[in-house]
Amino acid sequence: MSATFLALEQESCLDVRDRRREQPALDNAFNFLRAHSFALAFALYACGVVLVAGASTALAVAALVMLALAAAVVTASQKRKFLILLLCMLGVGETAACAALWRADHRAYDRLEGRHVVIEGVALERPRLLETASVRVRIVALRSPTNGVDTGLAGEVALVTFPAGGTRPLAGERVVVRARLGLPGGPRNDGEPGERETLADQGVSVILVAHRAADVRSLGEAQGWEAWWARARAAVATAVEAHLPPLEATVLEGILWGDRGNLPLTLRQEFSDTGTVHVLTTAGLHLGIMAGFMAWVLALAPIARPARVCVMLAGAWFYTALAGMHLPTVRAATMLTAGIAALELGRGRTASAIFAAAAFAVALPHPLVILSPSFSMSFACVVGIALVSPILAALGLREDCGLPKIVVEVGRTSLAVQIALWPLQALYFGAFTPYAVVANAIVVPLVGLIMAVGSLFAVSALAVPPLAVPLGNIVWWGLTLIIAAVQFFASLPAAHVDLPPPSHLFLAAYWCALAALFVAVRRGAPWRHVALGSLAGAVLLFLIYCLPGLAALADRNIHLDAIDVGQADCLLIRAPGGHAMLVDGGGRLERTSFGAVVAAPLGDRVATRTVMPFLLRHWVLHLDAVVLTHPHGDHVGGLPVILSREPVDAVYDSAQQYSGPAYHHALEVMDERHIRWIRALRGMTFDLGPTTHVQVLAPELPFITGTSSDINNNSVVLRVTFGHIAMLLTGDAQSEAEARLLSHGRTDLRADILKVGHHGSAYSSTPDFLAAVHPKIAIISCGLHNVFGHPSPLTLAALKAGGAQVYRTDLDGGVSVISDGLNIHTKSINVDNRSF
Repeated sequence: MSATFLALEQESCLDVRDRRREQPALDNAFNFLRAHSFALAFALYACGVVLVAGASTALAVAALVMLALAAAVVTASQKRKFLILLLCMLGVGETAACAALWRADHRAYDRLEGRHVVIEGVALERPRLLETASVRVRIVALRSPTNGVDTGLAGEVALVTFPAGGTRPLAGERVVVRARLGLPGGPRNDGEPGERETLADQGVSVILVAHRAADVRSLGEAQGWEAWWARARAAVATAVEAHLPPLEATVLEGILWGDRGNLPLTLRQEFSDTGTVHVLTTAGLHLGIMAGFMAWVLALAPIARPARVCVMLAGAWFYTALAGMHLPTVRAATMLTAGIAALELGRGRTASAIFAAAAFAVALPHPLVILSPSFSMSFACVVGIALVSPILAALGLREDCGLPKIVVEVGRTSLAVQIALWPLQALYFGAFTPYAVVANAIVVPLVGLIMAVGSLFAVSALAVPPLAVPLGNIVWWGLTLIIAAVQFFASLPAAHVDLPPPSHLFLAAYWCALAALFVAVRRGAPWRHVALGSLAGAVLLFLIYCLPGLAALADRNIHLDAIDVGQADCLLIRAPGGHAMLVDGGGRLERTSFGAVVAAPLGDRVATRTVMPFLLRHWVLHLDAVVLTHPHGDHVGGLPVILSREPVDAVYDSAQQYSGPAYHHALEVMDERHIRWIRALRGMTFDLGPTTHVQVLAPELPFITGTSSDINNNSVVLRVTFGHIAMLLTGDAQSEAEARLLSHGRTDLRADILKVGHHGSAYSSTPDFLAAVHPKIAIISCGLHNVFGHPSPLTLAALKAGGAQVYRTDLDGGVSVISDGLNIHTKSINVDNRSF
């Protein structure tokens, strides 16, 4: 079928220009599509995959029916044949997606999920140390349980996590691991990427959680090419680290082979804020630089062109292996190989055909890769350069503009890439980086220099140490310039602008607008018409982009979102009129070596990766109030990030004395941003717009003392009313706090929706309290397999005995409750929608 499309394209390219003036506009459009039929075939294949995997079966069937009807209506034989072929490609994409989804849901080792296993494998890298140690392991054999049935685990890659203590396995060693087996899950909250997709880019298909460092034992060096490569990478990394300071060594390792595990979180965020984090991930940019460098060197040698191409491709795959064979790098190498093969074999008469050949090479064996951010962003870069660079040249950014040629080329390419990428950056990362054009224009050329010199330095550091000294000095200066440039641009005002993600309708309209502008410029349309069309298109795109926000503003329902933040709390109330309140900000607790519970490091990733993206996806661009129920790290840990990035009118706090660093950091951010701080006490009330009323039921003075956790028992307790619906949000209130609430009578406690106190522990939710509240819906926020054993079976039994429908974020994912003031609807990631 691909050969058919290429034949159609080549036939059309010969006569389309001669006949263009003689044919009506519709025929011209048809011939234009035929001239790019191979690219259109991939577009239909990709649409089929997206419709099945990312949309719905109904839409997939509707698309097939519409295309079939179009083919039936058209009378011209050539056009009908063309439409039938497109229909076939759409069907192939849908079929491939269905098959891939079926395979993902029917793996032999799925039945081992949650069980303890003993596996033997090969460590593919050095362990990474964050909160725990982790290492990727290629599974060789399953030692236990063994029942004579093939589980299909052999050959899979597991992410092994274990306590960061004791002896750790080295790269390339054979290891035995005793751990609980888990499968990477899907999305935990509405609209966010799943762990399955995130780990898939690392080739990881299972997770093994070892409870003790001793559960991961080394058996010595493993055999095989993969083990040898792992040892070689580790040896080169060790040699690099011996010749460079730790920070520069980490950045170099990120640039050369994508290992940025030891990069400080602050510097990683600065790379992200300047739009340059891609230089630390080995993918298309790095492979293109390496291939271009090799092509330049080989061009100096008296070697025939076919031999040069073969050597260059071999070098590209060698670099891919050195980078660890991560999927983004493998995809880039596959696309490079397919594109060059199409060009060299004379099958790529147009640039679009080369792009399509590269895309098919990746997406045919792995259809779901089309949905991955790395795939879409890689192709957006290439297509963006092809479409936008000619537009920028026509606007005056060309070689004869008076600037040096290298400056023009770098500036035009950088600007074209950023114009193509910013919608995808907003879609996947919820951010716009205004200084990315200039930052990349400086950083990317330096990366090219460092990759060339750094490769020689890395080899010489291992094999010829005296030569490593002068090369190391050059590399150090280059890395210092990169770090300084990144830190400078990150320090500028508005370096990171939070943006709600665009809809798929906007993305389609945006790329259609770029294509239309490209065609208008190439055909020499009058600039007045181009300018007016661009202005009209920009206004239309802005309206399309804002449609979800306008819909949220017009929504007359109230929403309670229990955001899944693991073993922590974070609730969002979205009231009519765009009003919103956040109750706690998530975070994390960790146990020290002496058993105390303390806050996790500041700037918790939960806020950056979960809470802020959730707010942006729902167009919550302003918070009327933030309520901190109490200052424990699993409630306040994410607030410093949230308060520093989201406009907030006021923060309501229980005002308890607490020495946790996250709490004090949140207070510092409030002071820096001049956010109003209010001590929350019983009897206070405030509104979220004219229809939503919030009443503070606790704490009250004097504080409760002498309990197992006074901090928990003095949590802020809120009652939110909207129409005839009431919600009771209890923080981490335990039985003593519940008794005090009951002492004031039961009227204020009656609620349809209860956020269960203290993650559903046995210390809360007493029978008397639950009888007073008598909720229809009970929501428990807790983490999967948490060390505290939350929720307690006693609490679950008491809630069910009272007739409440129980939702748990550990099992159900994020939970949303929607009400019009009379009726209640619930939905969660893993549970079908229900009405009450």
